[in-house]
Amino acid sequence: MPASSIAQTTSSAVTQLLRQSLDRGRWAGGEALRQEEIAIEYGVSRVPVREALFQLQAEGLLHMVPNKGMFVRTTSPAELRELFRLRWLIESDMLMEAVPLHTAATLNRVETVQAALDKAHGVADWIAGDREFHEALYAPAQRAESMATVRRLRFRVDRFYFARLKPGSRAQGWHEEHHALIRAVKRRDAAAATRVLQAHLQETERSALASLAKAA
Repeated sequence: MPASSIAQTTSSAVTQLLRQSLDRGRWAGGEALRQEEIAIEYGVSRVPVREALFQLQAEGLLHMVPNKGMFVRTTSPAELRELFRLRWLIESDMLMEAVPLHTAATLNRVETVQAALDKAHGVADWIAGDREFHEALYAPAQRAESMATVRRLRFRVDRFYFARLKPGSRAQGWHEEHHALIRAVKRRDAAAATRVLQAHLQETERSALASLAKAA
């Protein structure tokens, strides 16, 4: 493997590890991330750590303070509402387009992901499965830029579930809403599927705002 590919792989691995740590609340909002300490902990040079920090900054999880370094980005209730509003708009549009394009194979994929999600117990597994479920729902639309935007938005909001919520907070609600989505998509009822999705996102937003208020 070329040296550049090895370096990229290392940077991606560090990015994933740091993102998971941020999701779990290892660093509080406003806290600094030190390149040297992270490099020592992960046994890598500072180069992939620096690249990972810039990637997380691009995802909106960190922000740079000139001459001071990278800090965990804080999120206000107003910002959280805006993030969910953007998710509501983009994901509704993607789902409306995706529903008539689903095939037996893509529907099977959605149901397989949900079956695994129904059995998930760990928070990390649950969040990963939820991301996978939504991406499988929208995949037939083949809108790569929209999907990339949704991922970035999710990175900003999912950390509240890792750090402050448990799947049990709304486990039954999420379960019922996901299965209602599947039923509507299987009926090719794009309008009904979109209504379920919008209600699902609104309830998720309420949970996130409640957790943010508790942490304040």
